Amino acid sequence: MIYTPRAGDAQLLSYSRGLVRDALKILRDSDHIARAQRVRDELLAVEPVRGEGDPA
Repeated sequence: MIYTPRAGDAQLLSYSRGLVRDALKILRDSDHIARAQRVRDELLAVEPVRGEGDPA
């Protein structure tokens, strides 16, 4: 099959690139959140939360 460009292809490609650009920006900006969650998870793994593991 041979690709033949259609009228909306350029607009769709531009829109898709914009979405990818926005998604990458969100990922870059969320690094501090992910880092804080990893630290929280490490702390929870070391020390159980009060009340956790107590008999019901």
